[in-house]
Amino acid sequence: MSRFKPPGQCPVCGEWVYRGQAACDECGACARSGWKANADVYDGLDLPNEDDEFDYDDFVAREFGGDKKFKPPIPVFWWWVGIVLVIAMGFALLTRVF
Repeated sequence: MSRFKPPGQCPVCGEWVYRGQAACDECGACARSGWKANADVYDGLDLPNEDDEFDYDDFVAREFGGDKKFKPPIPVFWWWVGIVLVIAMGFALLTRVF
């Protein structure tokens, strides 16, 4: 059997492999595995297997710290800016009306 070199059809699954691709997108076979079926080219990437059940809530808890809700604090400076603006607008309205 001659060595497969892209571009062409994957010798394992028949999917088209474009020039410059290192592996078949469909089955994962590659030159490193000898273009064999069931190649374990993704070992060490910590990707979930099809047989593994994915728990989304557990993933979110591990990645983002559980049920903590992030509430950004409003700095005291902006409270004072708001108060000064309200007073200035009130003063401007009072001086225009009378």
